[in-house]
Amino acid sequence: MKDHRAFQYYSRLLSFEAKQDNFTSLAEIAEVLCTTPRHSRTLLQQLQERGWLSWTPKVGRNQRSILHLRFSLMELQQQLAKRMIEGGQYKKALELVNGDQNQFAALLQQTSGATLREGQLHIQLTYQRIFSHLLPHKPLRNSERFLVRQVYACLTSCDETGQIHPQLAHHWQHNEDATVWRFYIRPQLRFHSTRPIDAPLISELFNQLKSLPEYRQELSHLVKTSASHQCVTFELDSPDLGFAGLLSDLRYSIQPPLQLANNQSDSIDGCGPFQVIEQSDKRLRLQAFEHYFSLRSLTDTVTIWQFDQTPSERIQFSRSGQDSSNAPIEHPAHLLKTNDAEANSSQSRIENGCIYLLFNMNSKPHPLSFAQRKYLSKLFSPSLILAREGLSELLLASEPANSLLPGWTKVQPQEMEQTPLPDRLDIAAYDHLVILDCANALCAKLNQMGIASQVNVYPFSELHQQAEQGVLEEAIVIASLNVDDNLPVSVFRWFCSNPILHHGLSSEAKCWLNEQLGDIRQNCDVGGYLNKLESIGTTMQYENWLTPLFHHRQTLRWRGVLQGVTMTDWSWPDFKNVWTDE
Repeated sequence: MKDHRAFQYYSRLLSFEAKQDNFTSLAEIAEVLCTTPRHSRTLLQQLQERGWLSWTPKVGRNQRSILHLRFSLMELQQQLAKRMIEGGQYKKALELVNGDQNQFAALLQQTSGATLREGQLHIQLTYQRIFSHLLPHKPLRNSERFLVRQVYACLTSCDETGQIHPQLAHHWQHNEDATVWRFYIRPQLRFHSTRPIDAPLISELFNQLKSLPEYRQELSHLVKTSASHQCVTFELDSPDLGFAGLLSDLRYSIQPPLQLANNQSDSIDGCGPFQVIEQSDKRLRLQAFEHYFSLRSLTDTVTIWQFDQTPSERIQFSRSGQDSSNAPIEHPAHLLKTNDAEANSSQSRIENGCIYLLFNMNSKPHPLSFAQRKYLSKLFSPSLILAREGLSELLLASEPANSLLPGWTKVQPQEMEQTPLPDRLDIAAYDHLVILDCANALCAKLNQMGIASQVNVYPFSELHQQAEQGVLEEAIVIASLNVDDNLPVSVFRWFCSNPILHHGLSSEAKCWLNEQLGDIRQNCDVGGYLNKLESIGTTMQYENWLTPLFHHRQTLRWRGVLQGVTMTDWSWPDFKNVWTDE
């Protein structure tokens, strides 16, 4: 008997009292179940085998049999729906809870984790917002950046120390002055759609990327890209010792050139360890790509359900002990006891990057002066924000920042002298919980000082678009420096081409910054980037062009016997290396 049918029969029996002995007869039960006594006896036996009830028949005149129902309707509904979810039967689970999205979302959260089904490992998680399209050439928030790394691969990869490793290119070389770079492409590469990846396709991709506005600054020195057999050649008009590192950035993920004009997510075609098999406003489903150029993922599928809810400061997942969709349902108290007995593990660290405040030197009608920026840099301290009531858990778990990266030189704001401020100072922010907490705290402080202020909240992509178009007029912008697994390159790229940062700088400041970055490119390999960039960041703080506010504390928790769980630079678990020895 199928679960759904069994649940219907059990719900009819709840005309008797649950969780106590009911003295009755088979004839009375048959009447409740709307069937014959003989069939009722069979149904009772089947429901008892499932562990849902106990049935003690009595024989003889005036003897009453005993029926004991172990669950209320809600308890059984939830436990049965959980088992369906763990078995990947999401549609049936939603039908079982009568389409109640809130109850379904709660059950998905309770069952988040790793499940072994028919020898395959499946990971299920929930997330607090809908993901944007996983297109590497578009502005992406932190979680989308992580997902792009799962779906795509680059010509090279770069670790946090600046060491460059091969990916789709197995070797590369450059001429004496690092103005001509050749990358040798692996044979038999394919996209998830099975379309071949070859040198001419990669050459065409980079020719198209160069023409996009968001790539013009960092590819301004790229003169020509060409292909011959399995080799792609890049010709530059100035030396770039770290060019192989630049191509490790997720924005240079290899994708079909035709995809650059596609703003939809229903045909994402990557070449990474996972392929997208579904992306909707309800869930994102990934499946291991069997023809990935490197080691195949240990995880077979990943399903991330998306709900509108307040985010936690940590990602949690566990290992389900059920390997069979037909296993008896345990009593909820037993399930809770079993979970509590499992070993809990966690990883936590302070992220690279930060939430920062940027003074917009192109604000209307007039930008703030140096004295005003200096005054506000000291006034708008992390302690001022933390003193505000009603802050989110995410912000309370963060660490005050004195530098753009946690390992860089701590820059203390200079002693402030009270300086007259404009009558109005508006704040631009995007829809991120911690950023909005910061923006609202600073806005409230300005209002207390008698200065008119409001927080203008933009969608993430729109804030970037406004900055690129040069029409962002607010005096203050609160944004985030997000870095990836290629730390030195990621930070360099932020300085080089982040549209929000560049829009906020004066023309003189941008000219100085571009000169500094050009010097780094010509004279420094990727391993030396961070030392040079630290000096640039410190100067920008001393000039009060920007002020770091908080470093986010990343925490990953998991339960059970999962192996190979590690936290990535985006605070998500490394899906492809999770496994279990059961």
